[in-house]
Amino acid sequence: MRTLSDLFRNFLQLGYVTDDIDAAAAYLETTLGTVTCVKHYRSELGGGLPPSAGGEPGASFVVVDGKPAQEWTIDVALVNAGPTNVEIIRPVGGAVDLYRGAVRPGIPATLHHLGFVVDDFDEVDAVATAAGKSWSQYGRSGGIRFGYVDLRAELGHFVEVMELDEASANGFTQLEIASNADRD
Repeated sequence: MRTLSDLFRNFLQLGYVTDDIDAAAAYLETTLGTVTCVKHYRSELGGGLPPSAGGEPGASFVVVDGKPAQEWTIDVALVNAGPTNVEIIRPVGGAVDLYRGAVRPGIPATLHHLGFVVDDFDEVDAVATAAGKSWSQYGRSGGIRFGYVDLRAELGHFVEVMELDEASANGFTQLEIASNADRD
């Protein structure tokens, strides 16, 4: 990895935001014709610390605008269309303004970010820093190290990068398998 454009090499996800997770999932399922979305209500990451601030290695945490978030709660719906993951996030509480600011009330879903898989999050951090970028939000959720680079001024959206452990990668594979089950 040498430049920011290298972040775009392994596309995984279209990330959307909404004010109604159930309506957004219903829109994907009925209007767009996806398989049933997997929904997680009240997903929480707040309260943890990154290892650099004394947190346990491998423990979940989220840092927003450079500060560990004490509260960070979202609802999430996930579904795939072949290899493309579609994620819909509803901000619920705490330090989730990164999502809240893009919600268009009453609209099923608004594009928020494009997500890409990376092999080494630390390497991405070095490239982003060298390019003058910082993380709007970063953290760990189970086996996923993730971060958002704000490219709204330049490209109109955030870019999320994700380093996946084997179990997390398998979870996305299972969503892809489910999306293809009735297509054979």
